[in-house]
Amino acid sequence: MDTIDRQILEILERDARTPLKKIAAAVFLSPPAVSARIERMEQRGVITGYRALLDPQRLGYAITALINIAILPKHQPAFAQFVKGCSNVTECYHVAGTYSMLLKACFATTGQVDSFVESLQRYGKTQTQIVLSIVVEPREVEPLL
Repeated sequence: MDTIDRQILEILERDARTPLKKIAAAVFLSPPAVSARIERMEQRGVITGYRALLDPQRLGYAITALINIAILPKHQPAFAQFVKGCSNVTECYHVAGTYSMLLKACFATTGQVDSFVESLQRYGKTQTQIVLSIVVEPREVEPLL
């Protein structure tokens, strides 16, 4: 990956719908050359997809919770199957430390948070934090130089 690929990635991170012609002008290449570079990055797995970013609050999810859960290794397969089926869970990470999983989930009401946390407790001890505000919006990592 070279400097031009990094420039292309920066443009696509800001707006994945940027026309090839505009990207080409920004990096001083032809649209077919930019298209070929993007295709190569897709094939190598550098670019894994394109999607719309939705605002949970505008969709009625007023509460975002970060939930830690300590799960015994023998319960992890059942937990993974359960959490993959929960549409309000937007992220789930297997982590090191006191807790073994970290979830990010969105809810419309505190009652939904309570009910969901209760359903998680059959897998292990939980700790829940409610997000008050976002200091850094979700973003992609910058390519290494």
